[in-house]
Amino acid sequence: MKKIILLIAFSFMTLFAKDTLLDSILKNVSIKNVNQTIENAKILQKNYTAENFKNFIISWKKVEAFYFAGDIDESYLDTPRYIDVFHNLKENLYEQMKRVIDSKDEPQIALFKHSFKTVNALEYVLFNDKTITKREKELADVIVSTIISNLEDIKSAYEEYLSFDKKDEQWENGLIMNALISSTYKLKEWRIKAPKKEQEYILSSNTLSSIQAILEANEEIIGDKNYYNFATMAKKSGAKKEIEEAQKLLNNAIKASKDNPKDLYKAVNKLHISYFLSLIEQLSITAKILDADGD
Repeated sequence: MKKIILLIAFSFMTLFAKDTLLDSILKNVSIKNVNQTIENAKILQKNYTAENFKNFIISWKKVEAFYFAGDIDESYLDTPRYIDVFHNLKENLYEQMKRVIDSKDEPQIALFKHSFKTVNALEYVLFNDKTITKREKELADVIVSTIISNLEDIKSAYEEYLSFDKKDEQWENGLIMNALISSTYKLKEWRIKAPKKEQEYILSSNTLSSIQAILEANEEIIGDKNYYNFATMAKKSGAKKEIEEAQKLLNNAIKASKDNPKDLYKAVNKLHISYFLSLIEQLSITAKILDADGD
């Protein structure tokens, strides 16, 4: 598919000379969210409750929504699909996981496909009925351990990038802008607009929670924070009015997700447009279309 790589065609001085924008976001957002997801996965593995699964999903959505490791190092390009296959799988995973559960094979053998060791497969194992059998717990243990291993890889990629001496700030800033646009597009078209039977995490009733988590992740990137983020950069680069409008629209979307989900698509669409048009125009961003696998 085509992937939009946004290149910011401007330069600026900041008060955060030691860190680039991506450095700051990796330190203050990305690594913290990965650590929280690992911790929540370990808690879930100790006790497979609905609440623990929900907390794990919320933290994972924040990691997934702003995933930079694949662009930092191409060897991590497919890692998110080893963790979550929503909207990226043509086969009927539920039918296959039913066969896995009914199988007499050892868990490690039965779970031979990458898709069988994702959060989507885990959801079916835990929520296909009202009880978790011994067999299902054994399968869940293997799935969660695999997810934790993949999350550790993501964390390592981020930590390694922070040790690099030379950064291309135009590329980094474009990467973050692209992630913002991608997050709102997938949110409105894949999750909010989807028919009920195609919604994310429908078995565990975590569709809305995942949506709210993605909106919260956007707020970590464009909200007014005590760390250097996209809002800080935009304001220093002449886009104060545009970023404040985006913040207002994001707050409206968060409010709609809590108070009036019927208005959620419209609210997120307005936010997406503000990213794609207003911020790009004001920051003099040009879009370069490259051939790339993935979304």
